[in-house]
Amino acid sequence: MHKLGVITTLLGLILSVVGLVVGFWKMLNGSASAEVWISLVPLGFVGLLLGVTLTQLSNRQ
Repeated sequence: MHKLGVITTLLGLILSVVGLVVGFWKMLNGSASAEVWISLVPLGFVGLLLGVTLTQLSNRQ
């Protein structure tokens, strides 16, 4: 469960960073798809929260 938590945390972090960077880049260029990229940020935060929770609840021995 610890390994799953670490993987989920990393995926959540990647989703958040990519959503912010690409979303704001597209928004500055006037693209209509910026909303799709910005909407990845809340999903990234959910992944981060889930990953940290799984990591903390795991029983590392």
